[in-house]
Amino acid sequence: MPNYYEKTNIKSSKFAIFSSRYFESDVVYYTENKLLTLGTYKKNTYTQNASDRYMVVTKGFEYRPDLVSYKAYGTPDFWWKIMEANGIKDVYDFKSGLNIVIPDNVLS
Repeated sequence: MPNYYEKTNIKSSKFAIFSSRYFESDVVYYTENKLLTLGTYKKNTYTQNASDRYMVVTKGFEYRPDLVSYKAYGTPDFWWKIMEANGIKDVYDFKSGLNIVIPDNVLS
């Protein structure tokens, strides 16, 4: 039996905050019962910027990109931008000693 999937005209901003990676996702119906969900997030390819910053992850930030986001931007909400910019897929790869880029353009 095929899966039912249909795009809606509903804006994802009703469900996700501005800093969420799902903010611009499609809202879709799935199953014959037309349950709502957000579409799959597709990672972007990051292009480095001259105003990007760099840091070495220390023990206090190991496995905690949310803390790096808080230190860099004043909010933990952009942890996923840091992970994406550095090509890190799993928080357990966010280890002490790792040299990372802190993207400057998190709002674009």
